[in-house]
Amino acid sequence: MVFLDMKKALIFGAGKIGQGFIGDLLHDNGYEITFADVSDKVVEEIDKNNSYNLFLTNHNYEEKIIDNVSALSLIKNQEEIIELVTEVDIITTSVLKANLTGVAPVLAKGLKKRLEKGRNKVIVMACENAILATDTLVNLMIDTRIVTMNELDKIGTYPNTGVDRFVFGGVYNGKEGTAVSDSHELAIERQKLDDLDSEPIKGAKYVDNLEAVLKRKIYLVNCWLAITSYIGYVHGYKMVNDALRDQDIQTIVKKAVHESAAGLEKKFNFSHEEMSDYINEMIIKRYDDYNQTGIEDPIARVARQPIRKLSSDDRIMGPAYIASEYNLPNNYLLYGAAHAFKYDNADDEEAVKMQNYIQKNGIENTIENISGLEIGSDMFNIVLECYNNI
Repeated sequence: MVFLDMKKALIFGAGKIGQGFIGDLLHDNGYEITFADVSDKVVEEIDKNNSYNLFLTNHNYEEKIIDNVSALSLIKNQEEIIELVTEVDIITTSVLKANLTGVAPVLAKGLKKRLEKGRNKVIVMACENAILATDTLVNLMIDTRIVTMNELDKIGTYPNTGVDRFVFGGVYNGKEGTAVSDSHELAIERQKLDDLDSEPIKGAKYVDNLEAVLKRKIYLVNCWLAITSYIGYVHGYKMVNDALRDQDIQTIVKKAVHESAAGLEKKFNFSHEEMSDYINEMIIKRYDDYNQTGIEDPIARVARQPIRKLSSDDRIMGPAYIASEYNLPNNYLLYGAAHAFKYDNADDEEAVKMQNYIQKNGIENTIENISGLEIGSDMFNIVLECYNNI
């Protein structure tokens, strides 16, 4: 099916974020969308009706039809995808940062061909839940030796992004599909665009300091869910939903989030009003999403990879360090970190590795090794005391 009068978009990755956020946003912007995905099942399902349905969690799971879409196999249809890269107006990825290595060679070939055809510049954005993922994608394309940085600059612009929307897979109104929340934010690096006043995607936010926006999301939203999950796990909960309904847990978590927010205000000059509005829109309202019938989010998903999540620049220790930098309280953040060190899920590779390290080297060396806290420092002592009292 061809829609000659529409703008065209190519989205690598037709998963929950690809369909439920980026596809939804581009559809609302009037784009004809082609997905490139490794799953034959996903490709076939999209192509069957040239559409798919989303379910709106904040509107009693009302169905929203995303039409004017098609799909290609990233494995079987690479030549078609390469040709499509020469034609579209915008290219995005939603494949997880670790999978960008599979996208880079195909995209590099397509952009090289686009340059040879003398086409106009295209916007390329990696919309991943990771910091500076578009820069990573550009570097991976250069590493293929298919295309040079000079050639990439001639044929495209490559803004980094920040992605934030709750998407849930499940069965809604008797149909299997993706449920999405109203609250969302796609932040795009303004200075990487050719026209600094342009808005290629309406509904996105164009920002001058993407680091501040990314860390606000990670150090507030991800922090909130991570600490909820680790304390919830220690209390025996299996689902994030249940830990969110536990008022004793949430009293602690909210205090941790506000510790994080206070540090972010100081470091990035957010106003207190801005931060309050963000917490209300992106966190408080999301309690409603988790209370919706049909939404089930396992703690094992949110708490996975505790070593990464306890590192010095991630969602718990990152804001704790910022608070310390400005002599602000961080006790509740450190209390959350202590619970993360208790995460002993036998099905989680990093959790097993961490618990084995504790058994072999002791909790003191583990805290220092994973979080970077110096043994005997004030922050270290708080984490250790909390850990021993859990």
